[in-house]
Order: sequence, then C-alpha cells, then structure tokens
Amino acid sequence: MYRKTYFCVCDGQQEEMYLKHVALLLKKFLERVVTFNTTVGSPEKLKKNYTEYDSAALFDYDFKDRQFHQNIVICDQLNRKNRRKNGQNVYHAYSNVNIDLWFILHKEDFNRPVTTNDAYVADVRRIYGLSQEADIKEKANLERILRQITLEDVKNAIRRAEQIRASKLESDCFKVGSTTCFSNPDFSIHNFLKIVLQDCGEL
Repeated sequence: MYRKTYFCVCDGQQEEMYLKHVALLLKKFLERVVTFNTTVGSPEKLKKNYTEYDSAALFDYDFKDRQFHQNIVICDQLNRKNRRKNGQNVYHAYSNVNIDLWFILHKEDFNRPVTTNDAYVADVRRIYGLSQEADIKEKANLERILRQITLEDVKNAIRRAEQIRASKLESDCFKVGSTTCFSNPDFSIHNFLKIVLQDCGEL
C-alpha cells in the first residue's frame, strides 16, 4: 500500500483546507493514503521540521516583495541543505498574486495580470456559485468551494498553470535565489502538486 506524508507550512486556512481536500481526493481504500501534516505560519517554521518527511511552504505573493523573496530563498536554502543531509526535499508552493487565482484555475483559464489582492474575488464567487457578498475566506464558503473541486480539476489547474508559465517571455523573468519567477499570474504551487500526484501514480 502506498503511504506518503508531507509536512506543510501554510499561509492560512485556505491553504490548509485545500491540502486536506486534495488528500481526500487522492485516498484509495487499501491502495493509497497521502497525508499533509499542516501548520499555519511562515516558511521559517520549516527550519524546525524534525520529521523525516518531504516538506513544502504554501504562501502568497500579496504584493509584499521583500517577504515573498525571503520565503523563496528560505525554501531554496533548506532544500539544498536537507537534500545533502538526508535526501529530503523542501518545496516552495507559492501563488502570485494569491491562492484565489489557484482556485479559479481549477475551473477556468485566467492569464491576465492584476493589480490588487481582491481582484479574483468576483470570479471565484461566480465560478463556485457564491453570493456577491460572500466572504470567500470564510470556512463555510471554503467548504462549498472545495466540495466542487475534483481530482480532474486539480490536474486541470496544474495544466493551466504550466500553460501560463510556458507563455511567459524569458526576458520577463527575474531570479529569486535559484528560482525563476515572473510577474503575476505566476505559481510554483502547481510544481509541488504535480510532484505529489506523480509520486502516488495519479499523473
């Protein structure tokens, strides 16, 4: 039986609930169990990961340049150190601008840049059938969103994110540590989830 556990540090409730939902989608009775042990905080918490698991930090850009760069550098440095030391992988899994865009990509293409943190909210409400006043970060609304996300949707989000990145011009990239980044929309969350799905035989 396939069993795999990841230790994940999350920006907040959205990321935590999303990972728990993905774990449910991947579960196959007597065949496969994928577990995300989650905690809320910054990637700094990964420095105190004393488990034997691969780990990831899920965070948003949120137009906070300094914090965003720092988060990526921490993950890259820990990845190099841990791989040398014990073969463990450390992944950054960011969404730029934020995870609301990642929810959109499960259902639709969206590749235009935005200038505010709440730019995706109307689209998320429309796609997932929420009222125009709904707080998409509220637990009950997040549950309603997640109930509509299938494993096929997760695969489609990965594919759409890859297409967005493939459409970027090389001249528009910038380096943060050893990571190549672009202005929004941009991601590395799709890379982490692709690795999770490939490792368990779903991709």
